[in-house]
Amino acid sequence: METLIVHYDRFEKKILQNVERNGIKHRPKTNTGLWLGILVGLSAAVTILKEENSYSEICLFVGTTGFSLVLCSFCLYARLSMQRVAAKDFHVIYFLPAIVTSILYLFAANRGLLTSVTWGLTVGSLGTWGVLQLMSAFPYCFTMGEATAIMHSFILFSMSAVTNLPLRYHLPPIHDNDISTALLQVGILYVVSVCLLCGYFPVLRSTKYFYLITVGLLCFVTLPILYIILDQNPVMWIISFVFSSHKRIALVVYWAVCVVLSIFIITYQISSKSRATSSTRKIFHILAMFVYIPGMICDISMLYLASGVIFALLMGIELIRLLKVPPLGKVLQDGFVVFADEKDFMLSLTPLYLMSGLSFPLWMPTSNLTFLALMSGVLTVGVGDTAASFVGGKWGSHKWVDTDKTIEGTVACVFSQVCVILALTCCGFIDGYWLLLRSVLAAVAISLIEARTNQVDNLALPLLMYVCLMM
Repeated sequence: METLIVHYDRFEKKILQNVERNGIKHRPKTNTGLWLGILVGLSAAVTILKEENSYSEICLFVGTTGFSLVLCSFCLYARLSMQRVAAKDFHVIYFLPAIVTSILYLFAANRGLLTSVTWGLTVGSLGTWGVLQLMSAFPYCFTMGEATAIMHSFILFSMSAVTNLPLRYHLPPIHDNDISTALLQVGILYVVSVCLLCGYFPVLRSTKYFYLITVGLLCFVTLPILYIILDQNPVMWIISFVFSSHKRIALVVYWAVCVVLSIFIITYQISSKSRATSSTRKIFHILAMFVYIPGMICDISMLYLASGVIFALLMGIELIRLLKVPPLGKVLQDGFVVFADEKDFMLSLTPLYLMSGLSFPLWMPTSNLTFLALMSGVLTVGVGDTAASFVGGKWGSHKWVDTDKTIEGTVACVFSQVCVILALTCCGFIDGYWLLLRSVLAAVAISLIEARTNQVDNLALPLLMYVCLMM
């Protein structure tokens, strides 16, 4: 075991040296987090392996892409571990995942040769070389593992949209979730398009042109595309969906109260002109938990749509903050200064990581997940990480070696998650002693990892819990 650890440390050190030698700014005072980069592809792969029903086209496609992304991670890390490489150059080893991906699309997903090769090259290049470009574009914002996880998540989303939207055009949506998926995919692509346009064309960053391109794309491109795909008015569908039952109306009102409370906390912290402590930031974890648990119990379809909408809004808000677009730009920047922690350098990624960690089981293209798997993010980030922060910050006195995290916080992390798991078992949400035992063991293992890792908890812990529960 010690030999393996020594070899891994050397492997990681070579990667960090090559990254720094090539002018790529790794997030300081952290290790590479290579294990995190593999988790996104692994999550998609284990999802399709556990799918008991007949494979839907989008589920099969996303699962196939997941296998390819795991290979992309290994090829990228192998390339970066070589001596004195030109990291930003496209290397021949990156063609390996492109070839394997093309073969998988051709034979497993039943795609045509041209389509398979095109998408295989896209996944292979973005999943390897694209990670380094992301780190170059946003220096000091990511570790290698975090950048890999983010780029791979974007690839999975893009591939699912490429598969689903043409299918929805030819075959009208049958279920509400089909319509919600199309709405969210087009909406997020709209936000990403605005971000890319503003990034490549500096003239669009001025206030006038920013609002012009934002409103123009929404009114003349996004909404017409949604109307064509859904064969109905998307705005009217959202209104009718939200107000279709008293339960949904009550849920929306309850969520609105949580949002107002969040805004009040942010406003109060900004007016106090003092930086938020770790305990203060964990309040948002608690509020998110209060949002997600009732949504999962009462109306998971409503939660699915709302989580995607809020994620797109957070992306748009972050763009407005970066560009300092009035009237919200200055207020958002003030909030960033107050709430940013050591992991937020140029980008305010913590809220996006939190939303992704809590929501990604909902976003998986399958209806075969257990309630506990859907709760992966809530358990680890909402319950465990929050308990560890509060208890460790107030009563923690015994620290783990080479870290600021405390043993008392880790014990609280384990205890809180086990209590919630037992409560879910008593309420009938967990059936089977094997699943109960596996979930408790996963909670213990992930709590120990939380105590030792310096990767972003909001992203890493939910992915780990999901993989542990699905394997």
